Amino acid sequence: MSETVRPRRDRLVRLAALLLSAGSLVGVAPGAAAAEGVEPATPHRWSGYPIPATGDADGGWIGGYRVGQTSLYVVTPTRSPNRAGFAAPREVDDLVGRSASRAETQRAAWILSKYGDYRDATQAAAVDAAVYHLLAGGKWHLGSPRGARRIRQSGDPASVARFARIMLRQSRSSAGAYTARLVASSADLGGAVAVTLSVVDGHGRPAAGLPVTLAMPGAASLTSVTGDDGRAVGTFAATVRGWQEVTATVRNVPDHRLHVWPPERSGQAAAAEGGARREVVVAAQAPVRAPQTLSLAADPTQLVLGAAARVVATVGGDGTARAAGATLHGPFASAASAHCGGASMGPVTASVSGDGGYGLPAITPGAGGYYLWRVAVDGTATSVPISACGAAVKVRGRAAVTLRAPPTAAVADVVSAQVTVTGLPFGGPVDVTTTLYGPYASAADACTGTHRDVTQRRPGNGTFSSVSFQVDEPGWYAWRATLPDGDLWLGATSPCAVVGTLTQVSN
Repeated sequence: MSETVRPRRDRLVRLAALLLSAGSLVGVAPGAAAAEGVEPATPHRWSGYPIPATGDADGGWIGGYRVGQTSLYVVTPTRSPNRAGFAAPREVDDLVGRSASRAETQRAAWILSKYGDYRDATQAAAVDAAVYHLLAGGKWHLGSPRGARRIRQSGDPASVARFARIMLRQSRSSAGAYTARLVASSADLGGAVAVTLSVVDGHGRPAAGLPVTLAMPGAASLTSVTGDDGRAVGTFAATVRGWQEVTATVRNVPDHRLHVWPPERSGQAAAAEGGARREVVVAAQAPVRAPQTLSLAADPTQLVLGAAARVVATVGGDGTARAAGATLHGPFASAASAHCGGASMGPVTASVSGDGGYGLPAITPGAGGYYLWRVAVDGTATSVPISACGAAVKVRGRAAVTLRAPPTAAVADVVSAQVTVTGLPFGGPVDVTTTLYGPYASAADACTGTHRDVTQRRPGNGTFSSVSFQVDEPGWYAWRATLPDGDLWLGATSPCAVVGTLTQVSN
């Protein structure tokens, strides 16, 4: 309903009729409501001032009544005084029909909730007058004849009027359903979860002075009170990995609903409960992150240039799907000098979830040498990111050796060949053996039998002249160069008895 003030004609008759009809009330019976069939509760004067009787419920007393431990205030002043007691109470957030608006109902509920259960005659009389002002209206307005006369008849009219106006002004600013919002920070295991509770009144203003209990599983509860900014803060030790539910219980929250006690006997006055408060409970999820585990294994650990390499990452975490990325770093001349900085290939990625081993996509190295894998696994809300460097891979290059010999020579000449070495990943030293076969009567018979070898240590890739040989007999001679296997390369042998590797010696 709108907060617009409606005409007050016949308001009291309608209000009384509504309160007499349980079917017209909005809401449900609270936990403290009297059960059906219980003997009617008879009210007695509790806190306020005696005033002249009028024959109606608005006369004889200005203030609160008591039934057991519950304070009550009359809300139907034109009905007969209640002498038969009350039926089970009901919660009402709007008086159905054309009586008090929803906003006026909530304002009256707020005043009753906040001020209606304190035993002080002046305050109780002010609550009575303010509730009449909002729910009965018309001649019961504070400034109208009937309302003003009741206040003048009290024991302290100036204070009652002043307190009533303060209550009305405050209710205009704060009435309505209070709401709470809880925010919990993330934390790493061993750290602290920071919790902030914000409570606002029905108009969105900070609600101060409300007792609060903050709780998180595995930690002692914290008690606090909302400050002037409507906030309460606390921290909890993060001792358990995963999502932790943090709760805040806000007590003594002014209710936005009237707790109406209908009369047991038709025609007698109904009342509304004073001091009815409620609890507001809110929750938030706090992610507590813990370290993951990660180990790497190269598959394979050694390969020949041109083949593909991959890494198997064994991960342990919270089981949430997340990305793992791998880069291959190198090449390096030795395993000892390898590291996960500098040049790299990749990245390649894959998704990981549950604990276990995951083979990441393969990468084909571009040169011989030593390589290291670096794998990084993303973090999640409850897992810290992790990376690792290791799982060395040795890639052996394919070396090559070629040879060019002089095509002709004379008997007794000293001859040599030009030898070229390529494909050594990081140079030598390397021992190159040059072999001279012959002489043969025909070139077709070359590269077998009698031969002479000479080995030279070379610094690495390049072309050099072999050691010289003296040829003392005529015929065909064949040349061959041999490169042995190394740590980072496969050995090679040059072709023999092909063009460029034969020398014909004549007299």
